[in-house]
Formats: sequence, C-alpha cells, structure tokens
Amino acid sequence: METSGRYDRRNFLINLFEGALFIAGMSFISAQIVLPALVSRLGGGNISIGAIGVITWLGLYLPQIFAARYAQTQTWKKPWAIRLGLYQRSVLPLIILTIFLFGKDQPIIALWFFFIFYGAYQILTGMATPFWFDMYAKLTTVGLRGRLSGLRTSLAGGGAFLGAFLLTWLISSFEFPLSYTLAISVTFMLQTISIILQFGLVEEYPSRTMNIQPLKQYFEQLKNVLLYNIPYKKFLLACMPLALAVMPLSFFTVYGLKHFHLTESTVGNFSLIMVIGLAVGALANGFLADHYGNKIALISSASALGLASVLALVSPAIEIFYFVFILMGMNLGSEAMTRHNLALEYSPIEQRSTYIGLMNTVLVSFYLSGLFGGWISNLFSYHTLFIIGCGFSFLGIVLLVLMVHEPRTTIK
Repeated sequence: METSGRYDRRNFLINLFEGALFIAGMSFISAQIVLPALVSRLGGGNISIGAIGVITWLGLYLPQIFAARYAQTQTWKKPWAIRLGLYQRSVLPLIILTIFLFGKDQPIIALWFFFIFYGAYQILTGMATPFWFDMYAKLTTVGLRGRLSGLRTSLAGGGAFLGAFLLTWLISSFEFPLSYTLAISVTFMLQTISIILQFGLVEEYPSRTMNIQPLKQYFEQLKNVLLYNIPYKKFLLACMPLALAVMPLSFFTVYGLKHFHLTESTVGNFSLIMVIGLAVGALANGFLADHYGNKIALISSASALGLASVLALVSPAIEIFYFVFILMGMNLGSEAMTRHNLALEYSPIEQRSTYIGLMNTVLVSFYLSGLFGGWISNLFSYHTLFIIGCGFSFLGIVLLVLMVHEPRTTIK
C-alpha cells in the first residue's frame, strides 16, 4: 500500500500548485526562447545557442542513472526531493549576479559563467528528478497522473501567460542586463515558493526498496532491464529519434528574430504565444493519457513538434511563424511528463526511479544533437536544420505506432 486515500486530495492539490509554480518560473528562463536570446545578447553564436540544449538535456538526464541507484534504496522520498530541490534553486542567485555584474561590460565572462552555473542548475535538477518522480508516482494513482500532469501544466500556462506580459515589459522597459536579471529573479521567487509547498506533502507509508548495490551489480541490473523487459526496450528505441527531433527547438527564436528583422522585445511575444500552446497541449494530452493511455498522448505531443519544424520551414510571414511557438508549447507542455508516466507503467514499484533514470540516461547522448544543430545551421542553413528535425519527428511517430505496447489493458 502506498496511500490510504486519506491525504490523496491534499497531495494532489499541493502537487498541482507547486508544479505549476515551478513550470511557470521556468518560462522566464526558457531554454527554447529566453536563453537563446540572452546568449545571443552576450555575443554567443549558433554553436553557443546549440550548447544551451546540450547543457539543458545533458545536465538534466545524465546524473539520473546515478541518483536513481540511491533513490531506489530510500524508504522515504520526500526529504531527498526537497533537499536536492533547495540546492538546485540556490544556484539561481549566482546566475542573476553573473548577468548583472558582467553582462554589460564583460559579456564573454558573463557567457562563460552563465554556462557553468546553468550547467550546475541542470545537474542538480537531474539529481533531484528520480526522487521527485518516485514521490510523485507514490502519491498519485495511475488513473490520475495524466490529469494531474495536464492540470498543473495548464495552470502553469496561465501563470506563464501573465508572466509573458511581465517578461515583455521587463525586456522593453529596462536596459540590458537589468532586464534579464529581473526576469530570472522571477524564476527564483516562483520556484522558491514551489519548494516551500512541497513541505506540505504527506508521505504516509515507507516505500518498497532495494538494497544498495555495488556499481558493477547495479549496471548489471540495468543491462538485464534492457535485455528482458522487451516492451520497455522498444519504447526507448522509439524515443531515440524523438530526442533527436528537438534539435531545432533552441533555434526557432533566433531564426525568427533574424529572418523577420524583429526587436528583442518580441521574445516576450514568443513566450506569450508558447504558453497558450503549453496549456492546450497539457490539457488535451493529459485527457488522452488518462482515457486512452500515454502512448497516444506521446504520439500527439511528438506530432506537434514535427509540425512546428514544418511550419518554421514554410512560414512566409511572422503572423504564420507565431504558430510555431503554439505547436512548440504543445510539445513542451506534455512530452516529458507523458514519456515519464509511460516509463513508470513499465516498471516494478521498487524500481520506478531506476526506470526513469535509465530512460533519461539512454536518451542523453541523443540530446547532444543540439551542438550539431548549431553546426548544421552554420554550415548549411536553418531550413536544413528544420527539415532534419521534422524527419526525426516522423520516424519517432512511426516507431511509436508500430513498436510500442500500451502498458494499460483497459481504457478508463
């Protein structure tokens, strides 16, 4: 037994609001919209912009397999999720100070320190993720996970929608670097509130655990998961081209600004439009996940990203190009949570954190493609990059349809 039902409503609401605050805060340092504009403002070129995606995914996913080894031994998940969450948020003031002190007069120094601190922020996020997801799965029944994911992301979208107006105002009303300093400060404030709310979660019963394993034995266990859990292995194979399909994400903003000769204040408009897609995608795919399974929701999310690449390729005017960010938001609002929920359904209870960590670590090398995205855009063009991204989206969708087994045997 993982819950008695007594605190389910309380935990659902806290998870809803703390997650919404965290996600809304991320919109002010969006790796797809705000950070590419910031790096470009600091003098970074396409390779540096591509590095944002690499650091985002590498930092988030690579540590998870090692954190999961420890997470599966812990009887109580909440203390570790909160402790690591506090460490993660403590890095944000360092990023804020770096941009404020060096952004104007020594932008190259600011750029280097930004990447160092942003990398640390993502690594700590990655370390916290297996504990947080295990706690989330423990406190939320299978039939409510899609609904919770959708509602929290949609609520976050509402907050980010208002935040996009604030972001537009900050960037247009304050000189650089104060504009970005204030924007990231909003992230710090919202995410600090979210971690405070987590203290109110009630973890009633100890978790099933596994004994701590020597690294050799642990990696042998991971090897056996890949060898013998065939549905899970097919799921990972289908996710690989979907990870490659994110290559264009960091370049939509920079391409739009350059191609349509827009001012930096337009970044806020891009963010505003993206959160509309975020809310729509989260609600729609959350409904699909709860009623028809996470596989169909993941196909829906992947289709949105593929269409975003197509639209970026053919948009003749900025009014059409705006829809790229709606589609991008629909993907970002549900892809990660849907994929994680699907991985949870393939795993035994005591190995949930391990299955999450293994999935993300297997996929991390494919997310390194962000650097290739910068290289491709320099050597060929942004259009070439968008064509490649679209191709990988299509391949991933085909593999999901043909290879992946939906873990649920009944439709709710």
